[in-house]
Amino acid sequence: MIIIIDEASEKLASFYYHDEIFKLQWKRADDMSSASDELHDEFQEKLYDEQQYELQEKLQEKLPDELREKLYVALLADESINDFQKTTIQESADNTAKANTGNLRIPKAPTDCIWIVSSRQQKQIADSLGIASVGEPQCGTRYAVESLAELDIDYLERVRRRYNHIPWDIGETDRCLIRELSLSDLPALYELYDKPGMTDFVEPLYDYETELEYQKAYIENMYGFYEYGMWLVFSRETGKLIGRAGLEHDELGYMIAPELWNQGYATEVCRFIIDYARKNTDFEELYCRIDERNTASVRLAKKLGFTNSGNVDDDINASIYRKNIKNNEKH
Repeated sequence: MIIIIDEASEKLASFYYHDEIFKLQWKRADDMSSASDELHDEFQEKLYDEQQYELQEKLQEKLPDELREKLYVALLADESINDFQKTTIQESADNTAKANTGNLRIPKAPTDCIWIVSSRQQKQIADSLGIASVGEPQCGTRYAVESLAELDIDYLERVRRRYNHIPWDIGETDRCLIRELSLSDLPALYELYDKPGMTDFVEPLYDYETELEYQKAYIENMYGFYEYGMWLVFSRETGKLIGRAGLEHDELGYMIAPELWNQGYATEVCRFIIDYARKNTDFEELYCRIDERNTASVRLAKKLGFTNSGNVDDDINASIYRKNIKNNEKH
C-alpha cells in the first residue's frame, strides 16, 4: 500500500510519528535526482505498459501545478525508498517527465494507493484517477474521520480494499482464515453447498445468475455499510474453502464442510466470531436459529454458552438460542 499525502495532511496525521509501524520516508524530487543511477540497468531499460503511461498522463492533466508541488508519498517502515522506486513508473530517466510529475511517485496501478486528502479538490482528483481516499468530513470522502490523527494502518488498508472491491481479511484462528466473500469465490461456494448434508438445515444457493446479483448487492450493502456479514472460512493449511460463518446483524450463522465435522472447526470459528462481535459491534447479545433435529448444532450452541430462549421461528420451525456477549466474558 502506498500512502499519498501533502504538507497539510502530513502535519495533521500525527500517527506517523506516534506508531513504530510508520516511518515517514518521503523525499522531494530534487533529493532523488540520482535515482536512475542507483537502479539496475534492466529497470532503466524496462518498457512501461499502457496503464502506467495512462495513469501518468492523467495525473499530469488533472493536478494543478501548485498542488503537484505539495504531494509526497509515505512508505511503511519495512519498505525502503529503493524498493519503492522499483515498483513505480519511470522517474529520473526522463527529466522532463520527472519535472512534470513533481514530488509525487505513482505506483503501477491506482489500486496500490490510498490518498489522505486535505481538501475536496484532492478528493475529486483521487476519484477521477480511481484512487481510494480518506479525509476529514469537509473533504467529502465516503470514508471520513473526525481527525486524521485517528487513522491507523489497518483502517487505511481496509478503505483501500473496500474502494477497490478487494475482500477484507477478517481474522485467523489456529486452523482457519476468515475473510469476506468475493464474486470469484462463487464456484467454490457452489461446490461447498453441493456436499452431502450441507443444505439439510439451511437454504440452498440460488441459480448462478441470481446468486451473482444477490452477492454483488450483499458485498456493497452488507459488507460495505455494516462491515460485517456472512464470511467464508478457509483452511490455513490447504487454502481451500471449508465453510461459511458470520453475523447477519446480531444473528450468528455457521456451516462447515461435512468431511471436517466433529473435529472442532465450528467451535473454533464461532468462538472467534463471538469475540469479534464483542469487540467490534454494539450488540449486547447474539442469537442463532436452530432446528431441533440438528442435534450437532444444538450441542455446539450450548457449548458456546447459548441457551434456548423458549421462542420459536415458526417460518422455519427453529428454536431461538441466545447468548449475552457483553457482560459475560466467558465464551
